[in-house]
Amino acid sequence: MIFNEGSDAESLYFILKGEIRIFKNIGLDKEITIFTRTKNDAFGEIGIFSGTRYSNTAVAAKSSQVQCIDKHTMENIIAQNGEIGLHFTRWVAESLEASKAKMRDYIAFGSEGAVASVFIRFSNMYGIVTPRGIRIKQQIRLSDVSKHLGISRETVSRIVNKWKEDGIIQSENKFFLIANIAYLQNLLACNHCALENCTL
Repeated sequence: MIFNEGSDAESLYFILKGEIRIFKNIGLDKEITIFTRTKNDAFGEIGIFSGTRYSNTAVAAKSSQVQCIDKHTMENIIAQNGEIGLHFTRWVAESLEASKAKMRDYIAFGSEGAVASVFIRFSNMYGIVTPRGIRIKQQIRLSDVSKHLGISRETVSRIVNKWKEDGIIQSENKFFLIANIAYLQNLLACNHCALENCTL
């Protein structure tokens, strides 16, 4: 655990290695993943730039190493260097846009659309185009998908099994191949979305 939702926002964090999951509690034993941040990324920006407390929880999803800069030092760096300030402004705006796009997918298109959103985001981050479809290089556990979305594993499993029956996806040892990416994209009206916002 790096920080809890509601705790004092005191630092901006930079990831040297590992993976950090940023999530929000949405009810009893229910969470929704806002971001997954990895090496050379940063997190904690919403807390230190927009209020006095963190609005999400951050926990290491893998063995990780992070560095932090306290809020006061970060504010001085930005105030003294306009170029760094510009980069941070763009980064925070992109973070907000990405989280808005994710919430749109999760809320507006029902459970099937939400699961489709996660699979499309996995394909954008870890997918390889093959003659049979898009092969995702990283294993996908359905329990992780349910944790991303704040819905039950049973619901995710039912949707994924239906897709398998319809030939939309295939899987072996938690490695998935998306045979019909157009079906998933049509669920979410993806033709108007920016690819850079479509990651986990």
